Amino acid sequence: MSFRRIFILTQKEFRQLIRDPLSIALGILLPVVLLLICGFGVSTDVRNIRMVIVVPEPSEMASQICARFQSNGFFDSQIVRTTAEAEALLRAHRADTCLYLPQDFTRKLQSGDAVVQIVVNASNPSPAFLKRGYVLTVLSDCMGAQADPNALEIQTRQWFNEENRSAFNIVPGMIVIILTIIGALLTSMVMAREYELGNLESMFVTPMRSIEILLAKMITNFGLGMVGLTIALVLGHYLFGLPTRGNIGILVFGSSLYLIVALCLGLLISSLTKNQFLAVIVTVISTFLPSYILSGFLFEIKSMPEFLQAVTCFVPARYYVDFLQTSLLVGDVWRNVLWNLGVLSGIAAFLLALAVVKNPKRL
Repeated sequence: MSFRRIFILTQKEFRQLIRDPLSIALGILLPVVLLLICGFGVSTDVRNIRMVIVVPEPSEMASQICARFQSNGFFDSQIVRTTAEAEALLRAHRADTCLYLPQDFTRKLQSGDAVVQIVVNASNPSPAFLKRGYVLTVLSDCMGAQADPNALEIQTRQWFNEENRSAFNIVPGMIVIILTIIGALLTSMVMAREYELGNLESMFVTPMRSIEILLAKMITNFGLGMVGLTIALVLGHYLFGLPTRGNIGILVFGSSLYLIVALCLGLLISSLTKNQFLAVIVTVISTFLPSYILSGFLFEIKSMPEFLQAVTCFVPARYYVDFLQTSLLVGDVWRNVLWNLGVLSGIAAFLLALAVVKNPKRL
C-alpha cells in the first residue's frame, strides 16, 4: 500500500467533489434545510388556537371571559352572537375550538345553574386534547377570580371524531403520502430512467410531440395512483372505520387533482435531473418531506413560525390535507372545497405547462 497513491487519489476525489455542485449541496445545504424545517416545523406545542366564543347577549361576566381569552397569547379568538355562525366556522376549519356561553349568563351563574359548553375540532386528536386543556385552564382561572367555580358546569364535545381515534387523522395523512410517492417519486424515477437508457432518443425521431410523451407517462401512473387511492379508502373504511361524510365524486375529483400535481412535479424533477439517483433525492426533499411535515398532517401549521407558515402556502399537500379531512370527517363544506380545489387546479396547470416547456423534443 502506497500512501503517495492514496494521497493522489484523494486529491482527485476532492477535485471531482468540488466540480459537482449537487454533492456539495447535499452535504452542506441538506442538513441546514432539514434542521431548519424540522426544528421550527416539527413541534407539539399548540399556539394561535383559532377560537370562537358564542355570546348570545352582552354581560359583564361574558365580557371579562372574552377579554381573558383575547389577551392570552395562545388564542386567536373572535366573538359571534349565534351558534350557527360558530358551527359554520368550525365546519370550514376556520376555528379549532368554540366556547358557548348561555343566554342570561350572569343570572344563571349567580343562581348556580350556569352551563357552558366547549366544542373542539378533534380531526387531529392529540392537539385537540391540548386545546381543550388550554380552554379549561383559562376559563377556570377566570371563574376562580370572578365567581364561585362550583357554580359553573362545563360540558365538552369533540366534533368530527367523537371517539378520539387517531386513525381518523393518520389514514387521511397516509393517503396524501401514498399519492405523493406514486405521483412524484415513481414518475420522476421512470422518466429519469428513460433519459439514462437513451429511450427518449428513439421517441424524439418519431412524429410524437413532447406533450404526447408526457401525457402517456402521466396516464399510466395516474391509473396506478387511483388504484392506490381506492385501496386506501376501502381499507380505511372497513379496517379503521374511517367515515366518508362528503360526496364521493368530489372526493375522487379532488384526489385526482392532487395526483396530477404530484405527476407534474415528478415530470419536472426528472427533466431537470435526468438521473434516477438525483431524481429520487430531489423528489424526497421537495415533495415527500414537505408533504409529511409542512402540510398540517402531523403538525399544526398555526403553531409554526410565521415565515414557515408562509412557506406552507407553496406546498400542494397542505391544500389536499385540508380538503381530504373536510370531505372525510366533516362533509361538503363548499367554501373549503372550492378554495382548495381551485388552488390545486391552478398549481396543476402551472406545473404541467412548466413540465412541457422543460421537456422539449430534443436532448
